[in-house]
Amino acid sequence: MIAETFLEQFAQMSAELKLPFSADDMKSYMIDRSTQLEELDSIHGFLDAMVKKKRATAIATLKKLSRIPQKSPSTFGNFDMERLCSEARRQINSLKALPFISAKRNVIMIGPTGTGKTHLAMAIGNQCCENNMKAYFIKMDELKEKFHAAILAERQGKYLNGLSKYSCLIIDEIGYCHFDKAETLMFFQLIDRINLKESGSIVLTSNKDTSTWQDLFEEDDALECSMDRICDTAICLTFSGCSYRGKGRERINLDFQKLR
Repeated sequence: MIAETFLEQFAQMSAELKLPFSADDMKSYMIDRSTQLEELDSIHGFLDAMVKKKRATAIATLKKLSRIPQKSPSTFGNFDMERLCSEARRQINSLKALPFISAKRNVIMIGPTGTGKTHLAMAIGNQCCENNMKAYFIKMDELKEKFHAAILAERQGKYLNGLSKYSCLIIDEIGYCHFDKAETLMFFQLIDRINLKESGSIVLTSNKDTSTWQDLFEEDDALECSMDRICDTAICLTFSGCSYRGKGRERINLDFQKLR
């Protein structure tokens, strides 16, 4: 019974490690060698360690390619929940399981600067990587620059294909720049490509309400329809309260008295 359980686990680990031999090969080896329990434990322990190492390496690679800063990584664990009511905490915790990605629902975060939108967006991206899903983080002004470069090089399709492959595309700080007509067309072609996938989401952060987003793009016949595709079934989080920026700042008052 122990040997059969080991062979089942071996088959799973062998497939994950892409080993050039099968569970049947291992079974023949065990029979030929009259393998003892201690040997099985040793083999199992080694393979398990290699699987964990491979998974850790894959996660580290995904995080690096995501462009999410990892020096002090933003996670759900270090997101400040203390100021939130119980219902808000429940909603934030529900995002951690990433159900919106398979449901093809976008996440929109609106609120003043410094209230935690970018932290939570990056936490979602890091959680995607932990779950072996591809995420990508880019600020809106940088996206505009990338679009402009792609247009000049006539490589719009290639760049859009690259962006649409991610399970979670995070666009930070919508509202800090204006897109011209060609850039607007690229932006909404990107929305359409992601919308056509079997799963995948866009996470957007902004300090401007969605009702004003159309002012950020050159008017286009498909603009209203595309905006609807972003917002229609989206999960919208509204942030309020004081900014976290500068909370660790040390304030020293200097009182210079007049010299007599």
